[in-house]
Amino acid sequence: MTALTMVTRSQQFYPDDKENQDSDASSSVSEIFSGGESDSDSNSDLGYDSQDSDDGDDVPDDSSDDGQLPPEYYLAQAESLDVSQLRQKRYSDSTQERLDETRMYWNRYCQHIGANAVQQWKNVSDSDETVRFLYAFFVWRCDIRRGKNGRHCPGIQYKSSLESFWKWWHLVLKQETASELNKETIVKVQDVIAIIAEEKGLRLDRRPKKNMYIEDVAEFARVLLTTTEMTFDCGWQRIQLLFYCQLAAITASRPGALLHLCYRDIGLTLIRDPEGGRPRLFIFLKPDFTKKFLGKKAANEFKIPEIIFDPTLVLSPHVCLLSMLFHIKGFKTVSTTGPVLDCAEKLYSLEVLDGKGQQELKLKDEILDKFVFCQVERQPTGYRIALEKRLTESTLRSRMRRAGEIIGFDQVTRPYLLRYAGAKEFNNSEEVTDALQNVILQHSDIRTFVRHYEVDVDVDVQGIIRKTGSQTPLVRFACSLSASIDPDRPYKLSHEESKSLNELPVVRARQDTVNKRKRKWEDHKAKLDRAMAGCQAALGHLAEGELFEVHRQLRDKLERFQDRTMEAKRRYNKAVRELRNEKQRQRNRRTRLNLEKYRNEQPVIDLERQLAGKLVDTKVMGALEHKASLSSQHLMVVDTILTMPGATLEAEYQRRIDAINAMTAFCSAEEGRPTPRATQSRRLSASDDDESCRPAKRQRHSAMDDTEIVLYQAMESVRVRSTNEQLEGLERPKAKRPTKCFLCIGNPDLPLKDRVKDYATPGSLTRHFRRKHVNPPWPVKGVECNVCGSELLQQKIDLVNHAEAAHGTVVRGRAQEGLALEYLHKTGLASDGS
Repeated sequence: MTALTMVTRSQQFYPDDKENQDSDASSSVSEIFSGGESDSDSNSDLGYDSQDSDDGDDVPDDSSDDGQLPPEYYLAQAESLDVSQLRQKRYSDSTQERLDETRMYWNRYCQHIGANAVQQWKNVSDSDETVRFLYAFFVWRCDIRRGKNGRHCPGIQYKSSLESFWKWWHLVLKQETASELNKETIVKVQDVIAIIAEEKGLRLDRRPKKNMYIEDVAEFARVLLTTTEMTFDCGWQRIQLLFYCQLAAITASRPGALLHLCYRDIGLTLIRDPEGGRPRLFIFLKPDFTKKFLGKKAANEFKIPEIIFDPTLVLSPHVCLLSMLFHIKGFKTVSTTGPVLDCAEKLYSLEVLDGKGQQELKLKDEILDKFVFCQVERQPTGYRIALEKRLTESTLRSRMRRAGEIIGFDQVTRPYLLRYAGAKEFNNSEEVTDALQNVILQHSDIRTFVRHYEVDVDVDVQGIIRKTGSQTPLVRFACSLSASIDPDRPYKLSHEESKSLNELPVVRARQDTVNKRKRKWEDHKAKLDRAMAGCQAALGHLAEGELFEVHRQLRDKLERFQDRTMEAKRRYNKAVRELRNEKQRQRNRRTRLNLEKYRNEQPVIDLERQLAGKLVDTKVMGALEHKASLSSQHLMVVDTILTMPGATLEAEYQRRIDAINAMTAFCSAEEGRPTPRATQSRRLSASDDDESCRPAKRQRHSAMDDTEIVLYQAMESVRVRSTNEQLEGLERPKAKRPTKCFLCIGNPDLPLKDRVKDYATPGSLTRHFRRKHVNPPWPVKGVECNVCGSELLQQKIDLVNHAEAAHGTVVRGRAQEGLALEYLHKTGLASDGS
């Protein structure tokens, strides 16, 4: 009705106004151009006649517009708009999640005190009663130890966290009531927060922030590239994490902006060098997903040129990006028979054509909307790079935190530290004005940087005041993460410490609950099995449908037994989960205590040892590299990346080509288990042999022959008939089942030790085979056995049958029956009565 009324009003009033305006305008025009003649005379002179004019040529007819829809459609659109929901559209998804979480706490508190949550929103006003209610609400929020879905949470520990919660609550109030508290009430609530902080003993300082300077990123990238204390499913994940750190350090972009980066947002172009020589490779980066409020912010486009004679390739995003693109064959091709861009040698042989200033390197259309930082999925024969699934921010934070622990940083390594350092560098640069800095960081005002990003004073204030010469580089290093490196930090518990946690009263109570519920579940399960066996023995001659039709009471009793068994199992699983979570909480608590004790006592111990002459200067960082545990592909990446710049231009480009080729081959390589660090301290006494402190050198030898021998012996051990017996048509005498996995042996992307791994029993091999090769999602193209070179195995049941017939790996029982039934359903051979 509203839209219809507006249309009616426009039809009543607008035509009259328009007619008056047109008459005034036409009279003025007539006086200028007609020389005092009337309109009728001028029209007659022009000879306009209805018969001479063309139909529809002079005045466009709105009814002939093919794009517009009937007027009823637009009136219905106007009526369907829910104006009350427009305010909620102002927030991004992540912000809305926090608002919903705050609303959840409000509902929980109202339920706890027996109040109506909806009515309480209406009762909020600028009154003293509201301030008292919020005081009790914030006290409750500090006391609770259960968060979303009943998860255990440590509670609010900082005053700043409580202030943030209050701000979120105020935003929810605006959503619920379309109003807000006045300034006087807000001041009272802030005083309430101060009172609660004092009563609850909340910490008044904020979480410490550090700048992760480019020197810290270089050390972080070097350890990330070489360490085996943290391993990934495949090399792609290690390379993309390295690539992320490089881009974040260069652009100072928000973590979410880079994680949402698609290949459409990346451009590669060869730019002609005005000074002559080879063209330079540029990365045009445009993070399109950024923090937004009341609309999307304009995206920045960063131009990143390739640095020739780069001192270290661990900071080169070009090497990482090109290796990833070459691995997924991401460059667009047109030719089907001629050469295409598929390797680094061809890329660096390209020139910019005469008359042009650049040569674009186009990417395939099918990957433009895929994520640069993506997930990896397990498949029966390895891993698949799932470009359509974005890497989660929790995974990124977890991996960066673990790498920082391995290096020995005192502070937790977080993605936002890279943004802090980048913003600091932009602010210190003479080339970047305040306006440009706001554009790069997408801030509306420079005060945002001063308030949240100026996290440290990294200049020599003494030298500036006393005019004794600046030592700013030294002060800058003192403010960096690298100054706090100590690989001996106890970020992990020893085996004895982990074992001692089982004796804690809270853990023993959880373990007793698990044992009690397990016995109860087993009792219910035994009763159900006995009841089912009795029914089968007494009434086994009847079909299942006839049995339950005749004995309805029996059916109800069996269903009650099944429900009790399932409920007992659910309670047992919950107890196991709570025990596991409690152990993890106790491990985290013990680790925090160890770290605090280490920070307080270890510096004094090291100082006294130095004074006593019992400490030698060992290269502790060298112990981070377990090169003996690296695969051949991983070793090649380390050797090519950690090289010095070439002496000539050709040698420098060959250095880059070798690094890109090594990384491309490493993308698909599967990494093994992490290699634990030696438990003994690397801080040795002066009496120890200095040579024993040095990390062992990697033995380089031509192991190709030995590797082939080992692989040949492993392949022979998993064949039911050996190669010679197959050629001669002989049958091998019955022997023990194999304990090696034939699919792992035939996977060249696995490290050698994982390919020829010997399992304890054939049953252990079967469990591994089911978990790693049978249970994962089946690839569309099927699986090929590289050991015997058989035909393609199209279905899981084909793989299971081939494993038993050709390699002696047995998968039977319910697993085999389930696969057979799955195959029948897929092929449509299963009948309705089966």
